[in-house]
Amino acid sequence: MAYGGWTGKVLRVDLSTGVISSEDTIAKYKDYLGGTGLGYKVLWDEVPPGTKAWSAENRIVFGVGPLVGTGAPCSGRTSITTLWPAELDELPASGHMGGHWGPELKYAGWDSIIVQGKAAYPVWIKIVDDKVTIEDARRLWGNGIYRATAEICTIMGSDAHVAAIGQAGENLCRLSCVLCDRSHSAGGVGSVMGYKNLKAIGVKGTGSLKIAADKATWKTLIQYYLSLIGANNQTVVPKTLQAWAEHSPAGTGRWWADKGLYWGAATPPVETGICADFEHPSNDCPSPQNKIGLRTHKGFGDFGAEGAKRTVKMSGCHACPICCHIATDIPALENYGVSRYNMNTCIGNSIASAFYPSTSAITAPPTGAATVPASAAVGGFVDPGNAMLVSQMSSALCDDVGFWSDYSLVANDFKWYYKTRIVADANNPATIPDPANPGGPAIPNPMIGKTVLQKYLTTAEYNRWNTATGGGNGGFKMMLEANAGFLQLLVPDIAANKMLDGTPATYEKMLAGQPATLGAYIALGAARLAKLWPELQAAHNDPSYTAKIGCWKAGHAKHHEAGQVGGLINMMWNRDAQMHTHSNFLVTGLPSSVNKVLANGLFNQGNSIFNATDGSDALAAGVTSMNMAKAAFVAQSIVYLELHNSLTQCNYTLPVWASPLKSRNYAGDASLEAQTYSAVTGDMKTQKDLELVGLRIYTLFRALTARYMEHVRAGDGAAMRTTHDYVYDWAFASGGWDRADMEVGKDLLYDQLGYDRTTGLPTSATYTSLGMSDVATAMAAAGLLP
Repeated sequence: MAYGGWTGKVLRVDLSTGVISSEDTIAKYKDYLGGTGLGYKVLWDEVPPGTKAWSAENRIVFGVGPLVGTGAPCSGRTSITTLWPAELDELPASGHMGGHWGPELKYAGWDSIIVQGKAAYPVWIKIVDDKVTIEDARRLWGNGIYRATAEICTIMGSDAHVAAIGQAGENLCRLSCVLCDRSHSAGGVGSVMGYKNLKAIGVKGTGSLKIAADKATWKTLIQYYLSLIGANNQTVVPKTLQAWAEHSPAGTGRWWADKGLYWGAATPPVETGICADFEHPSNDCPSPQNKIGLRTHKGFGDFGAEGAKRTVKMSGCHACPICCHIATDIPALENYGVSRYNMNTCIGNSIASAFYPSTSAITAPPTGAATVPASAAVGGFVDPGNAMLVSQMSSALCDDVGFWSDYSLVANDFKWYYKTRIVADANNPATIPDPANPGGPAIPNPMIGKTVLQKYLTTAEYNRWNTATGGGNGGFKMMLEANAGFLQLLVPDIAANKMLDGTPATYEKMLAGQPATLGAYIALGAARLAKLWPELQAAHNDPSYTAKIGCWKAGHAKHHEAGQVGGLINMMWNRDAQMHTHSNFLVTGLPSSVNKVLANGLFNQGNSIFNATDGSDALAAGVTSMNMAKAAFVAQSIVYLELHNSLTQCNYTLPVWASPLKSRNYAGDASLEAQTYSAVTGDMKTQKDLELVGLRIYTLFRALTARYMEHVRAGDGAAMRTTHDYVYDWAFASGGWDRADMEVGKDLLYDQLGYDRTTGLPTSATYTSLGMSDVATAMAAAGLLP
């Protein structure tokens, strides 16, 4: 059967041998769709346990799915799957980028790219339709992403799209990203390209894709889809009560459009408006479908009136009606030699600006450091205009060098170890042997009373950053004054990733006690730095530190926790879950009474492969009331994340489980993914059918993780319930999660997924039901089949 959506070919590039080949997508990968599913399949088949992230044997898979390039809503994503350098044991994980690179790859005739081996010198891959070559990148190496992209587009043409790494990836910074189209980045995977000497992949496609459905059917489906979609994060209620709207959210909704609210830097300024469709006034169409992008004004949402003033437009990815990227014009950036024009979204706006401590957080600067200026009253910044300047400086610098902030976990850690003073404890005894008088009386520990940062940096390196104590460049003084120039010191230092002797930094050297630069310690990521600095490990377990933004487990950022449901979700991957499925449903802006009705339809028996007697129980209040509906909510969220990352669609906004339409009682449609997949490919699947595919993809990831864990530490892979699915102790502090209830939650979740309660591993029956008998056989041979 001929299918729509897929091109039918996967590109394979071996950088060691220079061999370029293709594989049949349908014959080998169709059961896993594309995106992360295809990436997991490649790792399972080709990368044996024990392989390291930085090795020629590792693969980096640029995966796009059958919906990419078709015009299906929110289908501009690319999933980049590999062994994860920032994870302590380098277990499998994926980074995700939007933009237009993925669709361009499809138009060039390729469903995905598998890169293996290691080039003898820096190279880039040039793809023009079916003509693929490996090009010399030695003159590009050492340059930032912006220049590399411009150089490649000069060669290929301005309509090419480029995915590239900057100096952070080249220098094996574990917190590095791949970036395309100026501001769309896949976090955490840049150093894998750097190790392989792969600077970039440029793509130019002149082809098209077949869609199985006829034009009329496709048009009707897309119009239906757009009628149900809301604003960013699937907010379906405007923040300001408008004439047509029944509700106005009191929470964190992202539908900001309003009369008198403009994209102020546009020429001429564009009013976002009240979103009414005056041609067809009806609650069934709260705004014209070609103006959905006006709803999400994140310039205003993130920065208030100053943000609205500086916003040129809201931009976005291929086939996205919502457009959540803020394009800004800040002329003052030119005073720093930085472009006045920048674009980013969400955490991207604080990649490095989050390193600035707020005034409330700095109660006692280190001895000799500058005091906090009295004028710095807003989040550590002098005024809202300076806040936005520093934020967009952060985006510009970090995106150029390809630094990834791990959802600001590294910045929050920095602020903690910059200001936290050492006290006498098990890690820091009150007295120590006198190095000048061996065998003599002990002397007071000179570190007591100093900061954690002062303990671990050499005096010379600390002084390099602190003018008041050592005549250095004054970086800390600039930081405390919220001077944007601080970033021009810090970001290159991270990207350079050097030991103090000037050699490339490595974790092994640091473990051996060799001193590193401040930037190199930051570049390690939270997991490894906590191993080096036990005080930081203790902080990750501290409820007072982790209350807002912190570490969930194993150096993973706490990302969209959302109570017990979010807690269970964050146990299940090898990085922050990067999941918005559950949180998008919880922040629609609808009243809880409406949400409970919608939940009953979503998580009740019969509407999904996951079920519960009363679906509204998924939203039951309290932290000691785990129930089957919450477990079904978690399981369904897991499956839809993998479906979105494999089809590939945007999980930042989807799924459409709620809508703005009063006539539908605000119900969305959980079958939209299945309807769209069926229309594109002609492979007709119901909602339950497609959910089984999502469960197959996640179950392969689960098997992969267990197999790698077992190789690292014998017994760990066979006991994933305790060795992988856990949380740090802070979650059980007063007002937190009950330990016994968490264990009940695991039991119920494993039941939903078809996993063994004792080990947390998929059972033989589950593998068989998902068409994965070959995986079951391999897991049995490894002693990992319960």
